[in-house]
Amino acid sequence: MDFIALDFEIANNDLSSACSLGMVFVDDNRKVDEKYFLIQPPGLKVEKSFTKVHGITEEDLKDERTFDDIWGEIHGYFTKDTLIVAHNAYFDMSVLKSCLLHYNLEIPEFMYACSIPISTRGLNGFKVGNSLKARVEHFGVTLDHHHNALSDARACADVVLKCMEIKEQQSLHAYCNTYSSITLNNFTELKPQTTFYTKARRNNVRKAFPTVSVNDITPSTKEFDEDHPLFEKNLVFTGELTTVDRAKAMQLVVDKGAVIKSGVSGKTDYLIVGKQDPSIVGPDGLSSKERKAKELIEKESKIKILREADFLKLLS
Repeated sequence: MDFIALDFEIANNDLSSACSLGMVFVDDNRKVDEKYFLIQPPGLKVEKSFTKVHGITEEDLKDERTFDDIWGEIHGYFTKDTLIVAHNAYFDMSVLKSCLLHYNLEIPEFMYACSIPISTRGLNGFKVGNSLKARVEHFGVTLDHHHNALSDARACADVVLKCMEIKEQQSLHAYCNTYSSITLNNFTELKPQTTFYTKARRNNVRKAFPTVSVNDITPSTKEFDEDHPLFEKNLVFTGELTTVDRAKAMQLVVDKGAVIKSGVSGKTDYLIVGKQDPSIVGPDGLSSKERKAKELIEKESKIKILREADFLKLLS
């Protein structure tokens, strides 16, 4: 093979929880074969927030093979003569290595490359986001079902082939060797990420956006407009506001006679949702507060979820 494009999806925060794998084989600059596997993760632990991303459920996986069984079928493709490509390769290679370590399997020696720097060279200076979706849209590549492992692997392969065509390179090895910004990495030397998000990253985010205590926010006036829609309403904030500091926003609402609460309950009138960090809330972008609010709404609660723009309109 010239190269094999692959993509993993995971079932929970542990990167050894691979639940699907897509592989696309490229030879003579053509896609010649592909494989797709559903994988039963350790303990069959499937978190809803991950299911919301890729659609794979515990029911889908309960009768599937575990990774060590599937590895017995595919390990022969991962050799010194193989070049593996993935979009954001550090993630997919970390999933692979985490799975191998979990099942005490031998670590194979092969080279891998990331399609982000590969496709960056093909952009010829255009500013395009690093996501697979952004790159396929730029290059006019088909992405039928984003976060389906096989669909993503196909798109990755097509993006790489398109860039080779743009740069008039006859092989991916030649392409990578032409540009110093593209590195070929030895899998045995990889120090894998083991969780989808880390405590260190969570702590960094919390330091950058320190929590505002609701007890520190008190009205700066004793006179309120009782006709204001926020008067005597219970509000909860989640995420970071981008156009106004959260502490200032809280001060504005209590000056309208609203009451700020730290958690969502059946008595909550409004949940104000700002920008969320996936490293904290998970891949579906929902905080625990928003998830609880949605659950209460399904039970006929009158909670209203407001995004920042709607909240500011209501406030004014």
